[in-house]
Amino acid sequence: MTKVSLIVAALVPKLGIGYKGQLPWALKEEMKYFRKVTTQTVDKSKKNAVIMGRKTWESIPARFRPLKDRVNVVLTRNVGAFSEKYADELATHGENVKIADSLKSALQSLDTKQIEEVFVIGGAELYNQVLKNDPELIERVFLTEVSAEKELEMDAFIELLEPWKRQEPHVWTAYLATKGLDAEFAQHNNEAGFRFSYQIYSPSRS
Repeated sequence: MTKVSLIVAALVPKLGIGYKGQLPWALKEEMKYFRKVTTQTVDKSKKNAVIMGRKTWESIPARFRPLKDRVNVVLTRNVGAFSEKYADELATHGENVKIADSLKSALQSLDTKQIEEVFVIGGAELYNQVLKNDPELIERVFLTEVSAEKELEMDAFIELLEPWKRQEPHVWTAYLATKGLDAEFAQHNNEAGFRFSYQIYSPSRS
């Protein structure tokens, strides 16, 4: 079965990713990184897919849904209710929006001849569910490690437990180079009172 990558920004060391359903920061450079990594493909005839939970879909302003130039897959326990609620959007965007009730069914719905990479993009419940229940399906975790000058309140966390291993910087650079993005991003950054660095974590078995 197709493997996925998780992509997430988290406050170290506890890996907090949100508060009251909102991101605790607005980092333009990090948002650009997320967009480029999840959109850019090596094979220009293919697209990437992004998988998200229902709450994450609903947190995206309607005018920005679905996320541009990617196949969006929404996971929900109640496919029927979601399909009814968003019938107009689903009709408008056709194959660019899919609905599934599990990660495995989401992956089965994607055409591997047309999809290059698959990214899980949140929220916390989905990240932790995949990390706990489907670790064998995860190829890598793109973790933006964020540190703040002041203490931040957090109520959503990811549990990136062993056996995950942070890769050497050249692994991150080499990955970006495959997409022609290596000259666009510095690994270590400062913005709006935050320091953040882009990291790749891989299963220690690999």
